[in-house]
This record gives sequence, C-alpha cells and structure tokens, in this order.
Amino acid sequence: MKTWLQFLVSRSFRRHLLAIAVVWGVVLGSAWIFLNAYSRRGEVVELPDLRGVTLQEAQALLAESGLRAVHLDSVYSREGRPFEVIEQLPPPSSPIKPDRNVYLTTYRSLPPNELLGVEEGMDARVARIRLENKGFEIVEVEEANIALVGRVVRVETARRKVLQPDARLPRGTTVRLVIGRTTNERVPMPNLVGLPLDSVRVELIRGRLSLGLVEYSESCEDADDSLEALVIDQHLPPTEDAVVPAGTEIDVYLGLASDASRRAPSADTP
Repeated sequence: MKTWLQFLVSRSFRRHLLAIAVVWGVVLGSAWIFLNAYSRRGEVVELPDLRGVTLQEAQALLAESGLRAVHLDSVYSREGRPFEVIEQLPPPSSPIKPDRNVYLTTYRSLPPNELLGVEEGMDARVARIRLENKGFEIVEVEEANIALVGRVVRVETARRKVLQPDARLPRGTTVRLVIGRTTNERVPMPNLVGLPLDSVRVELIRGRLSLGLVEYSESCEDADDSLEALVIDQHLPPTEDAVVPAGTEIDVYLGLASDASRRAPSADTP
C-alpha cells in the first residue's frame, strides 16, 4: 500500500499524467477543428428553385453555390420536356450547407417500354383497362367473329401488324384493339391451301374470317419446319358456292411440301 501511495505522489506519475492529458487535448482539439471545418458551422446557402430547368442547368446553378447535383430518378410524361427537373430534395428555399448533395427527379427523354399483356379471348373491357393503365393509346375496332363476341380477337399496331401478348412497346404507342361482334353478313370461303400461316392470317382478315385451330403434320419436327410449313388442308373447303357467316373460325392443317400429296382428312370427313 505504501508503495502505491509513493508512486501516485511521485514526479514520474505526474509526468505520465501530463503526457496523457496533452495527447487527449491534441486529439479532441483536432477533432473539434475538423468537425467545424467539415460542417462549416454557421455557413449556409439558400437552395434555389430548380424546377422547370434542365438537369444540366440545375447542375451549373448548384455548382455556383458549392452544392452537388445527384440525379435520383426520372419519370415519363408525354407533355414533359426531357431532362426537365420536376422535383428536388431538399425543397426550394431550404437552408443548406455547402458541399452537400441535392437530389433531383426529371422527366425521361424516352418513354419506357411496357409489356402488352393482352391476348386473344380476353374480355374487351379488361383488355381496354389494362392497355390504358400502361399508357397505350387505343383505337377500338369491331370485327365479325362468332366465337369471340365482346372479346379480344387480336391487338395490332397502327400499321395492322399483329402483336403477341409478350410484345413490349413504348408507353404512348397507338394500338388497335380488335373486338369480336356478331353479324348476319355471309362471306365466301377462301382457298388457303399452299399458303404459309402468316399469309393465312392476312387472307382471313381480308375475308372477314377468323383463324381457328392450327395443327401441324408429324413431318414438322422442329421450329424451322413449322416456319416452312404450308396449309395442306382446311376444315371448310372452298367451293364456288361456299359462303359462311362472317367471323367464322377456320381450322387449318399445315405440313411440309412433301405432305401435299397426302393431304390430311378434313374435320368433316367421318
């Protein structure tokens, strides 16, 4: 006990204690100086209103005030000017210290692509709402189709190109929504034998008829064969006097050219 008391009152202990105090004083003083310099205590600028200017202009204005622009997000609007600032954080007139980030949201330069998501047989009202919610411009067209009255027959581009449900188009694109309807009109039956499937679709649309079941012969073993396949039979054969209600679905049977000599039996054959 006496030894410890002697050490506490010794000159060596006092020197060590003074050295520790000096070190802590230097550390705390340096930290205080650094934090004051970093936070720029008492130094603030008023954030300008950047809404309505372009992103490039906003970056220049912020740089003049010692601030950094960070492009946070972009949204699409048909009426919006590309890269125009529509939102900022912090908001305008906020006091902000120099060398801070200002987060900006702008209009997109290009519309985003949206999944079509509409397929044959879907209720027309549901399809219309789905397309509107995705920002498409819709032109509704009715077409005679006995099997799909009030339902989607197909979706086309403005130039009549048929679109598949997994197609992606820019928001704002105009699409034609073809909806089935009843009719008393009767139309002639076209001869589809020898045509590829794409030409069959065109011919049926032109003749105000619809494509029904599509089957392939066993000779079509892969996708390449299917692309080369031609119609070798149709379930309603064409004749001089053959007329059917407009919108009737026509089933077709496709195969390779080598199958033409042995045509598949039609659906009406017992």
